[in-house]
Amino acid sequence: MEMAGRPKLKPEKSIMVKTNGWAWSEGGRDIVRAGITGDGGESWQTAEIKEGGDQKVGRAWAWVFWECEVPAIVKKDGTVELASKAVDLAFNSQPESVSGGWNVRGLGNNSWHRASTRG
Repeated sequence: MEMAGRPKLKPEKSIMVKTNGWAWSEGGRDIVRAGITGDGGESWQTAEIKEGGDQKVGRAWAWVFWECEVPAIVKKDGTVELASKAVDLAFNSQPESVSGGWNVRGLGNNSWHRASTRG
């Protein structure tokens, strides 16, 4: 379904997408950066931390909220996919996929978060 007044997205073109989210690191380590990609990880935009970035070092137990405007490539099927990853104070970063830590119940999965939408 095409939205009224909104042009149809052309495949393989780049569009700007405004997005937001949250991050958290265990062990009380602060989130120092959140990165967002709209091209499958080829390039990353650094998100602006909007709330929660002022927690005491080593005592960061709350969510950190971020937002970002990122260029994204429209896929051939008309969808746009974004992925995000966070980096904590010890420079731990989320892995791209769960393949190295797969288990039946999906416990401990902290891979990149992905979301897609149709234009």
